[in-house]
Formats: sequence, structure tokens, C-alpha cells
Amino acid sequence: MNNKILVVDDEPDVVGMIERTLKSEGYDVIKAYDGIVALDLVASEKPDLVLLDIMMPMMSGYEVCEQIKSNPQTQEIPVICVTSAHTGDARNQSLKAGAATLVTKPFMPAELLAQIERHIHTGRERAN
Repeated sequence: MNNKILVVDDEPDVVGMIERTLKSEGYDVIKAYDGIVALDLVASEKPDLVLLDIMMPMMSGYEVCEQIKSNPQTQEIPVICVTSAHTGDARNQSLKAGAATLVTKPFMPAELLAQIERHIHTGRERAN
């Protein structure tokens, strides 16, 4: 069974690029373009990992991450925040919200894939 990853970003081009990268490595991809839909998909699909943009309309990635992590049904799902903000504050806020790590845009696909594999493996260990 392939690992299922939820990609959340309000920019369709970014979602498409990440989706192509993940599918080429055998991952199943679920897509959301805002935080509200993302939370619904996390609850219904139980992805193995969430890639979450920080800066989105209506609900920030920080808020989405906090809700994922505060729900006993979803709190073990690893979240990797993705942002174009290259600041220590973005990293600190992501970690405070419960993210496993933060990847900055633009990123190298190999870097993103390494972080995904690392945190999917960690998430499986926690679930067992």
C-alpha cells in the first residue's frame, strides 16, 4: 500500500509541482487548496503525512496544524509546513503549532522527499 500525502497550498501550480514529484516516487496524493477543506480531508482520509503551506487565505497553516494536532484522532499525523518565509519566526511558529519541521520554498525535490520519508517513518513508529 502506498503512503497517502495531503498537499495543502492555495497556489495550484505549487500543488501540481509537488503532486508530480510525489507521484513519481509512488506516493498517493490528496489535494486541498485551503485549510477548511484540508481539515475535512485529514479527518476523512487519514493521510500518512500533511504538507501544509503556511500563508493561505481564510485560515493559516499554523491554525490548520494546531487543529490537526489538538484532535486525538489526527494528532499523530506528521505535518511538514512549507513556506516562502525564510525567517526563524516562521520556523518557531510552525514548531509551536505542532509541525514536525519546516521546508522553505523554493526547495529541491530531493530535500522535500527526504523530509517526507523521515517523518512518515517517524509517524509509523508512533502509530505502532
